[in-house]
This record gives sequence, C-alpha cells and structure tokens, in this order.
Amino acid sequence: MKMNNRLKFRVYIPEFSKFVYFELNDFDYSDRYLHDPIYPVQEYTGLNDKNSTLIYDGDIIKWGNLNYLVEWNHTACKWQGRCPYHHPYHHPITEHFRDLMNGIVIGNEIENEDLLKK
Repeated sequence: MKMNNRLKFRVYIPEFSKFVYFELNDFDYSDRYLHDPIYPVQEYTGLNDKNSTLIYDGDIIKWGNLNYLVEWNHTACKWQGRCPYHHPYHHPITEHFRDLMNGIVIGNEIENEDLLKK
C-alpha cells in the first residue's frame, strides 16, 4: 500500500473548466479561489488507486462493476466510497476505504457526474 503524507488539494475553476492542484503551502495562485464557495476545494486522501493515480475527495472510482464516489464521512471521521445509484439510502458501500485502492479513478463528481447515474 502506498500512502503519501503531504497535504494536497485541488480547486475547480469553472471559468477555465479545470482543476488547479496545490499543496498546503502553495497559496500564491490558488488562494484567491479559496474564499468563494463557487470554487469547490477537494483534499487528497493520501491514497492512490491501483495505477498510482492520486485519489481526491470527489473522485469516482471503478471497483468491480460499480462506480464509487469518494467522500469524507464527517460522522465517522474517515474516507469512504459510496455508490449513489446502487444503494437507495446513500449509505456507504465500502466498509474499508482502502479496498477502493484496488479500483481505478475514472473521473470526478464535477466533470463526470454522469458516471454516478445508472
């Protein structure tokens, strides 16, 4: 298992239709976007998928024949994968988030919302 301890983030800039990636101490370019709620900031989970792609909050991971949305569970204080179209009550499907490291990042909830619909 490969873990990265660096605090990394990305912020989606709608007017450019792209993400800007930065680390905790790199606020020179991205800080102007951090104070406006129309710019969603997503945190790196510290884990990579099976292709070594970094997994961020809001990513969509293909694992088996289902697509999982990566999100932070505020109640349990942990990352989880949730399959919105598979479970009617939107409860987490993955008990252990590390299971998703065997999957592949195929998109994110902002640019590829269609991947979360059946």
